[in-house]
Amino acid sequence: MGKFNNKISAEFHPPRKWILERMLSYKSDEIDSTSLQAVGLKGKEHEVKCTKNFVTDLASVPRAIWWLIAPWDIARAAIIHDLLYKTIRVYRAKGGNDKKMISAAKKAADNVFLLAMKDAEPSVSKWKIYAAYYAVVVFGRWSITPRKEDFDAS
Repeated sequence: MGKFNNKISAEFHPPRKWILERMLSYKSDEIDSTSLQAVGLKGKEHEVKCTKNFVTDLASVPRAIWWLIAPWDIARAAIIHDLLYKTIRVYRAKGGNDKKMISAAKKAADNVFLLAMKDAEPSVSKWKIYAAYYAVVVFGRWSITPRKEDFDAS
């Protein structure tokens, strides 16, 4: 079972950005640190840390379905997942093109998202957990494509 270090403390910057006001971390022995460190994740094994000032959009849930799953329902897990996907994008932007490594890191990142949602307090409904998880498994491949802001910031 994993654990978050804290609740979210972030400032909203319209239209879709949140900037962390303090570090947010998630630790679990089930995290595949090897695949994530291979694409550049730094830090302790089995732990993911988003530093103060990390920029996130929380969960990329289309507004039309917020009545079903709102971004704040799964926000802490989504912030951790955002960092992992950003790590993959930066790896790719810097010329990392090992498809097996990228695939393994995406799978590990999606698994961390699943684990973190299961460990969230207050708890997240099981159907929301799996709906969000399968959405990133299917549609997340577009979110690991390098972005100009990731390349410029690193």
